[in-house]
Amino acid sequence: MNRKTFINQMTGGLTLTCVACMMQACSKEEGTPPSNNNNNNNPTTPSTPSNVLLTINLTSQLIAVNDFILDNGVIVVRTATGNLVTSFVAFSSACPHAGASINYVKSSNSFNCSAHGSNFSITGSVTNGPAASGLEKKTIEIVGNNLNVK
Repeated sequence: MNRKTFINQMTGGLTLTCVACMMQACSKEEGTPPSNNNNNNNPTTPSTPSNVLLTINLTSQLIAVNDFILDNGVIVVRTATGNLVTSFVAFSSACPHAGASINYVKSSNSFNCSAHGSNFSITGSVTNGPAASGLEKKTIEIVGNNLNVK
């Protein structure tokens, strides 16, 4: 048997398996909402997945200005008093240069990537490279005593 015939025979089954796996992974069935077959005129609303990355209890965490939390790929800093959205900033904790984790530096009110030396202001903008872009800003919402980061 020559090499080409051997390779075709060996990879033929693998190709079929890979195609079947890709078809299953790309199936649309997973995202379709459940049908409403209860016939009682009380329609059900399909639940939507939560897009909250991090929830912080403001009665026990981030009490003082410059307190911060680094968790679940997000860094949140209290920048002012009061439990208003404008009293906090939230960013992805991954440096846009190479993905290393950033740290908050209280003494300079800034962020630092220890991997390659990039620095970022409290607004997330680059103050020193090699990063060419600022930190990825996250959305903050406050619901009762909880701060949610999306």
